[in-house]
Amino acid sequence: MMLAFSMATADLLLLVVIVAAASYSFTSVHAGAACAPKERDALLAFKQGITSDPGGLLASWQPEDEHDCCQWEGVQCSNLTGHVLELHLRGGDLTGEISRSLLSLQHLEYVDVSMNNLQGPTGQVPEFLGSFNNLRYLNLSYIPFSGRVPPQLGNLSKLHYLDLSNTGWPQPMYSTDLSWLTHLPLLQYLNMESVNLGMVTDWPYVVNMLPSLRVLILDDCSLASANQSLPRLNLTNLEELDLAFNSFQHPVASCWFWNLTSLVHLSLEDTALYGQLPSTLGDMVSLQVLDLSDNSNNLSMTTTNLKNLCNLTVLDLDASLSYGNITELIERLPQCSSNKLQELHLQSNYLVGFLPSIMGHLTSIVTLDLSRNNITGPLPAFIGHFAHLRTLDLSFNHLTGHVPSKIGHFAHLRTLDLSDNHLTGHVPSEIGMLANLTTLDLSGNDLDGSITEEHLDGLRSLEYIDLSNNQLKIVVGSKWLPTFRLQEAYFASCQVGPLFPAWLKWQVDILQLDISNTGIIDRLPDWFCNTFSKTKSLEISNNQISDGLPTNMDIMSLEELFLSSNNLTGQIPPLPRNLNVLDISRNSLSGPLPSNFAAPNLVSITLYSNYISGQIPTSICELSLYALDLTNNLFEGELPQCLNMSGMAYLLLSNNSFSGNFPPFLQSCTSLLFLDLSWNRFSGALPMWIGSFSSLWFLRLNHNMFYGHIPNSITSLTNLCHLNLAANWISGSRI
Repeated sequence: MMLAFSMATADLLLLVVIVAAASYSFTSVHAGAACAPKERDALLAFKQGITSDPGGLLASWQPEDEHDCCQWEGVQCSNLTGHVLELHLRGGDLTGEISRSLLSLQHLEYVDVSMNNLQGPTGQVPEFLGSFNNLRYLNLSYIPFSGRVPPQLGNLSKLHYLDLSNTGWPQPMYSTDLSWLTHLPLLQYLNMESVNLGMVTDWPYVVNMLPSLRVLILDDCSLASANQSLPRLNLTNLEELDLAFNSFQHPVASCWFWNLTSLVHLSLEDTALYGQLPSTLGDMVSLQVLDLSDNSNNLSMTTTNLKNLCNLTVLDLDASLSYGNITELIERLPQCSSNKLQELHLQSNYLVGFLPSIMGHLTSIVTLDLSRNNITGPLPAFIGHFAHLRTLDLSFNHLTGHVPSKIGHFAHLRTLDLSDNHLTGHVPSEIGMLANLTTLDLSGNDLDGSITEEHLDGLRSLEYIDLSNNQLKIVVGSKWLPTFRLQEAYFASCQVGPLFPAWLKWQVDILQLDISNTGIIDRLPDWFCNTFSKTKSLEISNNQISDGLPTNMDIMSLEELFLSSNNLTGQIPPLPRNLNVLDISRNSLSGPLPSNFAAPNLVSITLYSNYISGQIPTSICELSLYALDLTNNLFEGELPQCLNMSGMAYLLLSNNSFSGNFPPFLQSCTSLLFLDLSWNRFSGALPMWIGSFSSLWFLRLNHNMFYGHIPNSITSLTNLCHLNLAANWISGSRI
């Protein structure tokens, strides 16, 4: 979930600009002194250490350039002296290293090389970066550094901004001692996200010695506790504190930061804190964003004086509150005379029964997420008081009754999710008044009646719609032109047919489409492949689609195609090259598979219950399959010995005419769960290595021509639940 952009961060960025502007005139065209030759050479040496620059960020850095280096992209100089003061190289997708040549730029005040691949051959943050005595801003975020954070950074005594946030890949940076931070008295912004600080137990004492600090981000740092006792808090300017995704596992009230009344943004998401929140939370009157989500329903707010938190704009308590605290929480929230709460997230708590009417006083609410609770009864009337509402999520509750026609009055609504409740009746046509709606999810209810053009015409911003698993009927004219361009649409089990919906022809941006079990009795239209050329997933199973598959499917970008349980006939054409999952089972497809049948990314092929004949083409050998189901077809001959089955979990070949010995390539299939070779013409002895399938649940070899003894190794199949060796010439185990 995206929380509101903190004022602390915004103000700090403004500060950086002001600091820079005080040093020199900030213009896009440098009009002052030319840069020194030594500094120009240093930049060119830095460029030599860049092995890849796909975006051409450094294209203007040319040794033969008539202009001075102060006019190069990403370089800014002082108009008075010509010295290079700033390097802006963020997100250039540069690959290489941060060259030591930059040491010649001793007047540098601002360096941003973030979001590049400048980890160099060592993979570590260069220690020489601690030698830039004038540096005020250093951003090395999301460069995949590893190894120790160099304590030499403590020499940057003028630093205001330091961002070392790390991707954690392939392994995170770490530090066992943060005492170097105490030498940065002017530091206002510190971000060490995903840097491993698990061995640093005194981290609160260290940061407490940075009185200028306004933003502290230490999320996902493997911190073990936040219950240190600080006799005196020096962090009187701290506005944002982010400790999310650490594992403290101690009472929330024992944390050291509850007296930081200057905090505007506090994030404790997924920190394993538990117990009753302290009453001092009510004194943090500057708080605008409070995120306590995903703490496994371990928190209690029964004594917390929330009515003083009148500046709160975002409150996220998803999956955090213990049973019995929700009602009191909701009753206290509106008690401010000028309540500013805009986002309230209470997903996956124990909110039981009817919503208290006092919630209607939260008139500033923009986002209301009460999903995955046990709310009962109809949609409460007080929701109509939320004139500014943009997101309403009440999914996965036990709501009953109708969708009210007043829903059309939410002129600003962008997301409406009432899915997985017990709503009944018709969908009101007033829903078509929601011109700003981008997401509509009414799936998993008991709604009936028709969805008409009147419902849909006004939804010109719609991108996502899910009406599946209701008793709805989509009734629009064959020449109707939708006003929206969908990206995802789900109509499973709605009545869409009998004709293939013609209005989908104009949904050329759609990425996910599910029209399974929708009563279509038609063929795939001529525009099918062109319209859905960008689509990633198509689910059209359980209809009565007839005739053949389009011959130009290879132009599509499909990754998943589900066309099972239809009436398709003819041969299978070449498939989309990006296909990962194919299910065209339970049709009447016939003929051999095309020689170039296998798309290179296929991992799951389901063709059972067709009339496909011939041999399996060798092109299938190029695949790393997870599942192959050819049951109930007319395949014959031996299996290709080149098959790559090392990651195979499901191999189902029964009811064909395959022949040859027990497939030797199966010896590498140690992850097999289901193996079914029954009702074929396999022969020969069962191999001794058949007992190596340690994960096997299901083994069926009946009705073949296997002979000899049952290998003793079969007793090693300790997870086996089903075994059938009947109707072979097997005489028993060998002792």
